[in-house]
Amino acid sequence: MALELEKSAVEPRGLRSNDRDEKDAEAGFAPSAQPSPPSGDSTSTNQEISYPEGGLQAWLVVLGAFCGTAASIGLYNTSGLFEAYMATQLLPNESSSKIGWIFGIYAFVTWFLGVQVGPTFDAVGPTMLMLAGSICTLGGIFSLSASIEYYQIILAFSILTGAGTSLLFNPAVASVAHWFDERRGFASGIAWIGSGIGGVIFPLMIQSLLPQIGWAWSLRAFGLVLFVLCTVSVTLCRSRVPPRNGLDTTWRDAIPSARIFFDGTGAMALTTAGAVLTDLAYYIPMTYIPSYYIARQQLSSEDVLTGKAAFAYQLLAIANGSSCVGRLLAGYISDRLGRYNTMIVSLFLCAASVLCFWLADILSPEVVNIGLLIVFVMLFGCVSGSNVSLLPVCMGQLCDTRDFGRYYATCFSVVAFGALISIPVAGALIDAVDEPGKKKFWGVAVFTGLCYVAATLCFVWVRLRVKGFSWKTKW
Repeated sequence: MALELEKSAVEPRGLRSNDRDEKDAEAGFAPSAQPSPPSGDSTSTNQEISYPEGGLQAWLVVLGAFCGTAASIGLYNTSGLFEAYMATQLLPNESSSKIGWIFGIYAFVTWFLGVQVGPTFDAVGPTMLMLAGSICTLGGIFSLSASIEYYQIILAFSILTGAGTSLLFNPAVASVAHWFDERRGFASGIAWIGSGIGGVIFPLMIQSLLPQIGWAWSLRAFGLVLFVLCTVSVTLCRSRVPPRNGLDTTWRDAIPSARIFFDGTGAMALTTAGAVLTDLAYYIPMTYIPSYYIARQQLSSEDVLTGKAAFAYQLLAIANGSSCVGRLLAGYISDRLGRYNTMIVSLFLCAASVLCFWLADILSPEVVNIGLLIVFVMLFGCVSGSNVSLLPVCMGQLCDTRDFGRYYATCFSVVAFGALISIPVAGALIDAVDEPGKKKFWGVAVFTGLCYVAATLCFVWVRLRVKGFSWKTKW
């Protein structure tokens, strides 16, 4: 079976180098951004990758990736509930900035480990990586259920669960790229919907269980759901494109290389910068939406576990539910209008949603109705979900599929440093604003909006640098 997959993944090529560049240009790649194959690498110079673009096996991989992103990024998107509970119940005497480091370190570990996970996926495939990720994720959640001290939470959630998240979602997302090319945006969008579904179900599940069985047993029940999702994901996710060096692949082929940033165009470097700013901004509202609602409604710490605070967690579910729509639509549209084109529109709408709706709600003390907040949550969830799922698809246009894991993971290892400071900086901004209720969040909203504006400019620069000023060009 493995031999048949390898034969179907590559076809004889026999093209001259300039013919290869013309073919790349027609497909939407920048020829100068393509990696030069190693000398003597007959696999990359004499063979061309083909893709099924569908079929039972391919869609089962998408289903596996769906479950993998649900168990990993779905958990990532549930951080808002954890932050609200920890700030009011587990660690009520700690500052917002110090609590922010719990989630900053978690995000950092999630993205930074990708620097090795991605290249290892290129060399050996997803199965063992995802199995290790499942063990770390489950071990982290069950350990968190018994943690009461700050350092225990850091070890259980930030380190162990963060490692599991990275080992799960990186191979899951990369697996889809082995089965789709022309329909990669749509297929990746479906896979990424899993993270939105997880972000809808998990907060509602834990919030409903908390008053009945408490924090520890709620997390243990949550762990059982993650176990099912991880099992399905590990079973179904498969790679297909053989390693660049075939049977000669060694551990050296899994070593990351900073050379991908020096492609002669600056496209990968600016795309990575845009990704850093995007993730730095995205994680802030997704973490602080419940806390913002609790502060906005002036609820006490005793109300956090009761029905009065239920809508705080439902807002998080609404944001994640809206992200499912955004990811599916963005994937479909990007295959037709271009991945970078769609990404630029998505980032612009993120900036508009934060600065025009969230900031407006914060600075309007006379507005008691939560309609403006709901509009922000729905719009932000939709457009931010789409730019998260489009990031790996955009990077896929800058490299050979056999190098996708290396490019994707190296980029997000840089993104990790933005994620590391994101929540601590946001917490420090909240602590620095000496205003009552919801007004203390105005600095956070301005910071988030400006990060999205800067990210938009990065992607516009790459689009203009590679394809010029004609927006009719699909790219």
